[in-house]
Amino acid sequence: MAWSSPRTWTTGEIVTAALMNTHLRDNLNVLNPNSFTYIHAPGAVLSAGSVTYVRFPYAACLQIVEAVTDGASPVEFRFSKDSYANFPPASDTDAIDGSSPLNTGSARKQQITTLGTWSPSLADGDYLGIHIVAASGVTWTSIGVEFNRT
Repeated sequence: MAWSSPRTWTTGEIVTAALMNTHLRDNLNVLNPNSFTYIHAPGAVLSAGSVTYVRFPYAACLQIVEAVTDGASPVEFRFSKDSYANFPPASDTDAIDGSSPLNTGSARKQQITTLGTWSPSLADGDYLGIHIVAASGVTWTSIGVEFNRT
């Protein structure tokens, strides 16, 4: 999302939600994106099936996801979402990462800035599941997620 020049309002103009979203909400999101980082504590070797959940207290849209790890072996992550009523989200049936899961490869890192095949929208109260699908010889990982409030 890019900055758009703020509108010059005229006397008597009717203010609509679409105008306010474009000129106020979207520009505030550009100035103040939200993010969180999940760090799996070192000590044990990570394995497929490890998962963590993050609750979103408001509607949001994911913008960027990234991961770094300590091992030379690739780690593949799947992202899923579900409501509180349907918790926990499953890595397969509730997946939101489309055909491009996050995979660190031998570079030990990956950043996805274009979530083209993803379903990045989260509703107020949704849980985001971060699932390790494949890992070998890795003892820690850090996952960063940037999102805009919608």
